[in-house]
Amino acid sequence: MGSRGGFASKLSTAFAIVALMTALMAVISSYYAWNQQFNQYVRQNLRDIASVVAHAAANAYVKYGGWTFSYYNVIPQVTMSNEIRVQIITDDDRIVYDDLALRRHLQDVMGGTDRAQLLRDASDNRDGIYDLVAAPTGTAEQVPVVVDGEVVGHVSVYALSSSGFLTQRDIALRNASIWTLVASAVAATVCASLAGWYYARRLVRPIRKVTETARALREGEQSARTGMVGDDEISQLGEMFDTMADSIEADRELERRLTSDVAHELRTPLMGIQATVECIQDGVYEADPENLSTIQSEVRRLTRLTNVILELSHLETEALPFNMQKIDMALCLSYALDAHWGLFESLGLTLECYERKDLIVIGDCERLQQAIGNLLGNAARYTPEGGKVLVASYEQDGCAVIQVTDTGIGISEENLEMLFKRFWRADAARTRSTGGIGIGLSITKEIVDRHKGRIEVESEENVGTTFRIFIPLA
Repeated sequence: MGSRGGFASKLSTAFAIVALMTALMAVISSYYAWNQQFNQYVRQNLRDIASVVAHAAANAYVKYGGWTFSYYNVIPQVTMSNEIRVQIITDDDRIVYDDLALRRHLQDVMGGTDRAQLLRDASDNRDGIYDLVAAPTGTAEQVPVVVDGEVVGHVSVYALSSSGFLTQRDIALRNASIWTLVASAVAATVCASLAGWYYARRLVRPIRKVTETARALREGEQSARTGMVGDDEISQLGEMFDTMADSIEADRELERRLTSDVAHELRTPLMGIQATVECIQDGVYEADPENLSTIQSEVRRLTRLTNVILELSHLETEALPFNMQKIDMALCLSYALDAHWGLFESLGLTLECYERKDLIVIGDCERLQQAIGNLLGNAARYTPEGGKVLVASYEQDGCAVIQVTDTGIGISEENLEMLFKRFWRADAARTRSTGGIGIGLSITKEIVDRHKGRIEVESEENVGTTFRIFIPLA
C-alpha cells in the first residue's frame, strides 16, 4: 500500500510546483510586456495630442498675430480634458497657456458668467492664474510650435491620471488581459496537478508491483513474479527483476542439487569403506592388500572430491594465487596434450592437433594447462570408442584461441546454459561410472575468467561438441 507521502504524492506535487512557477513567470513577464506596450501607447497618445495642439497653436499664432487673447478660443476646444494637462510655452520660457489652471479658474468663477468673458479675464491675468497651480509632473511629451520655419514656442502635454490617457475600454482590456493570465495560470496549475497525479499513479503502480513481488520472495514465495512486459524502462525493470528471480530460483535449485550430489558423492565411497571394514572386522574378508586397496581407492576418491570443491571455492573467492607472466599458449596446450595422450590411446580415440606458436598471453601456465586438460578430459569421457578429437590453437580478434572439438554424444540446446554450473551433469549415471563429479567445467570457467578471457561452446546432440577458450594476447 502507498502512503500519503509516497512517491506518487511527491511527483504530483512536483508537477504542480513546476506548473505554478511556469505560470507565475508567464504572468509576470506578460504583465511587464503589457505595461510596456500600454506605456508606449500612452506616450504616443500624448504625442498625438501635443502635435494637434501645436498645429492649432501655430495656425492661431499666424491668424491672430502672436500670442494674443484670441488664440484662447481655439486651444481649449482642442484640449480641456480632465486626464491631461496642456501647456504652451513661448520661446522665452513664458507660459501663455495652461488648461489645468484655466479649468480650475473657470470652476471657481463659473457662477453664471459668460464663458468668453471668463476667458478674457483669464487672459488679462493669466500669470496670476498659472502661479496658483503646481508645476506639472509625470509622463510628458513636447512638440515645437513652428511658424514659417521658426520655433515660436512648444507644447507640453502631461498625463494627469495613473492610467495616462487611456480610455475606459483600454483600461478594461488591460485589466481583463491580466485577469485572463492569472486565471490561465491557476487553470494550468490545476491541470498539471491532475496530470501529475494521474501519471504518478500510473508510474507508481508497476513500481509497487515490483515491491510486492520482492516482499513475496523475501517471505518465501519463490514463484512470485511481476509478469511485467513492455518497452519502457519500468517494464524492463520488471522483466529484469523476474529474470533475476528466475536466476535466484535456479541457483537455489542448484544448491539443493549440489547438496544432494555432494552427499551422494560422499556417501558412495563412505559406504564402500564402511562395508569393507565391517567385513574385515567380522572375518568375512581378510585384511590383505586387495581389500585394503579397495579402501584406499575410496579414500582417494573422497580426497579428490574434497580437493576440487576446495579448489573451486578458492577460485571463486580469488583466494588462490595465480603466477601471471608472459607465456606462449602453445606451450600450455602442449603440456596438457602430453598429460592426456595416453588416455586417448587407451580409449581408442583419434587425437589430432594443430598448434600455432607465438601466441603470447599474460597468464598462469599451470592453471591454463589445467583448464585445457579439463576440456580434453571431457572430450575423452563423452566420445565413444573410435571417435575423434581435434585440438587447435590460433589467433582471433586479438585473442589466443584454444579449440577442442569432439565427435561425442553432444549436449542439448536447453542444457548448454547449465553447462558451467557446479555439479551439473547431463548424463549423471555415465559421469559417476567414469569418475566425474561435474565440477571440471566450473573450474575451467573460473580460470578463464581470472585471465579476463571467455569460453564459448557449440554442441549438437549425437554429433559432437566444440569448446573455445579466448585469452587476450599480451
